[in-house]
Amino acid sequence: MRGQIAQVKGLFEREPEGVVRGVEGLRTGNAASSEDVGLPSVSTLPVLPALAGLLPGGSLARGSVLAVEQPGLLGLALLAEASAAGSWCGVAGVPSLGVVAAAGMGAEPTRLMLVPEPGPNWPQVVASMLEACEVVLVQLPEPPSGQVRRRLEGTLRRSGGVLIAAGAWDGAPVRLRVTRRSWTGIGDGYGRLRGCRAEVVAEGRGAAVRPQRQWLWLPGPDGTVTVDETAAAARPAVPAWATGGVDPQAEVALAGPVQLEAVQLETALAGVGR
Repeated sequence: MRGQIAQVKGLFEREPEGVVRGVEGLRTGNAASSEDVGLPSVSTLPVLPALAGLLPGGSLARGSVLAVEQPGLLGLALLAEASAAGSWCGVAGVPSLGVVAAAGMGAEPTRLMLVPEPGPNWPQVVASMLEACEVVLVQLPEPPSGQVRRRLEGTLRRSGGVLIAAGAWDGAPVRLRVTRRSWTGIGDGYGRLRGCRAEVVAEGRGAAVRPQRQWLWLPGPDGTVTVDETAAAARPAVPAWATGGVDPQAEVALAGPVQLEAVQLETALAGVGR
């Protein structure tokens, strides 16, 4: 696993020109590999079963933008199933990305294009990534201008990809946000974080105009994302990201088969208290 992760990270430099060169090579290889495995030409891409009820049609619509508030586990969960099904997926602007966490959800690490620091020319980087990847998750450094949005949306329509934008994106057909969450594994002042229950709300335009709510394990004790059938938090839920909220890096560290055993209680409480 570590060797695969290093190989994927090593494909790209931080400069936009390096990303573009890497994309050119991937574009041909990706097309060839799609033909080899016989991937169907469809208008949607799959998502994890736990997320299907939150999205119109239960899938990711090609050529569209989906907005999330933060690039944490929810963003990774949205691309995991497409990656497992054979699609190349990209992540830009998330240097703290947990590749092991993504793999724990089912994503294929050898099909992840990682650009930790796209820099001020991030729209060019993302546009290039969309030419080779079917799903791209980007942490927006700032709300994009109308010109940038139109350019990237045009690229999406041509390529048939999906852009998951972490941050504000005016006019996004679907927006997902975590409204409440609670953590398990901490007893009376001691213990280790083992899982997180989160209430996710989906809203937007058209088929998503009516908000949908779902309690999820994000992640569960085994690192996977599933529906929380009980919807009963072990600890009182707190507003997500309120006054800083829970640190997304601590969230990512929980997922995957290899859990972070060194998460300290002090760190968790400090993150919730900010």
